[in-house]
Amino acid sequence: MFKSMSTEKIKRVAFSAILGVSLVALLSGCGASDSAKTPASTPAPSTASSSTTVSQSNPIVIDKAAKTVKVYTEVNGKYFVEPTRHGIVFKNGSNGSKSVLKAWGNQNDFYNALIEIGAKPGNNLKLDSVGVAVQGDPLDVSLTWAGAGKEIPFGDVINDSTNKKLDVRFGGNQENAKSKNTGCILCLDSCPVGIASNAAHPTKDFDKKIAEFKAKKDVLPADGTAVVATFKLK
Repeated sequence: MFKSMSTEKIKRVAFSAILGVSLVALLSGCGASDSAKTPASTPAPSTASSSTTVSQSNPIVIDKAAKTVKVYTEVNGKYFVEPTRHGIVFKNGSNGSKSVLKAWGNQNDFYNALIEIGAKPGNNLKLDSVGVAVQGDPLDVSLTWAGAGKEIPFGDVINDSTNKKLDVRFGGNQENAKSKNTGCILCLDSCPVGIASNAAHPTKDFDKKIAEFKAKKDVLPADGTAVVATFKLK
């Protein structure tokens, strides 16, 4: 059968099979009230499963050798048309329904995963910081999904009204992430609560309407599609 298929098509079929198990579960969103009924943490990603396949049941996968953290997410089509400052958020955090991608792994486990691959947090932001850029180790963030056939830079799926290039940093903010339980994994402007955020935009850029962010409908797949986000330490 494979003799009649192109190499690219074989790759796509193989990738579809890997993600297939993730698509069996019903797709679900969440609201701010979810944080009150969901524990703040899940089993540590390094011990939750021996599988290297990212899925709803194995939502965070660490590769220490490659210095990568993979996160299972699904597209939230709402932000093809509405602006948001939230790139990737744990679905059961208080901001779980406000992001371009809803993650199945929580922000606290994600923080620990970045520490495991050797990333160093900046921890330079305060809750009342205004106009301050996040610090911390830089991270490359890419996305892929069944049928994509390649890794796509996260910046390529976001429409930034200022056209600035995405500059993702490991901000840290572990204590704020735990106490606020927003679920924020990746914010699109510098954030004192998000584990990672965008240094290209200082704190409050979105609130002050200096920048607006939307997902690109012509690049991302449809609402509810499973997407694997890969964070790589530069």
